[in-house]
Amino acid sequence: MLLKAMKPFRLAAFIAVTALSVPVMPACAAPPAPVTAPPHVSQETARQSREKDLVAKLAKARSDAEAGEIRSGLEELRTKPLRPATMLLLRRATRELSEQKAGDAIEDLGAALALQNDVPALWRLRAQARLAGGDTDGAVSDLGIAIQRDPDDALNWQTLTDAEEARSDSQAALRAWQHAMTLDPRLPGADKRLEKLRLKAFGQPT
Repeated sequence: MLLKAMKPFRLAAFIAVTALSVPVMPACAAPPAPVTAPPHVSQETARQSREKDLVAKLAKARSDAEAGEIRSGLEELRTKPLRPATMLLLRRATRELSEQKAGDAIEDLGAALALQNDVPALWRLRAQARLAGGDTDGAVSDLGIAIQRDPDDALNWQTLTDAEEARSDSQAALRAWQHAMTLDPRLPGADKRLEKLRLKAFGQPT
């Protein structure tokens, strides 16, 4: 009845005011976009997961051939984070070691560590070069860092065995070798070396 009584222009005004007085419901907010890790973070996480799996498989390898393949896979994963410039230095150091130029190899590996000192394998590799050059204390120092950052690398413990044996610390060498065997029971000549180190550490049993 009210609408019929209104004149046309008043009716139009009434409709306009009524429309303005209706509360506008806010649109539903879009759900936040899922947070995704940067590609390099995802790749590093995947690499670490794969490395962990291979470490477990190495401890349970059923044959020497299988263990050898796993070792190669692990070393590839452990050096995968190396950038091209660092890898170039590593390759040069490897060549220098094969040519018995330990001093040059140590220098190049030091330069590699200056670029990427967060890669544990580089510390182990420089330790091997230092050991080849007769610097056993320097080798043990580098291995301390390598082991702290990657205690599951059997090569760290194997190299530590060599360094401690070179320092004539038979008991420390024995402990390092036992740890290496825990991670990699199929190390070539593992049992024979274990017995040899025991004899050095404790003498012939009576």
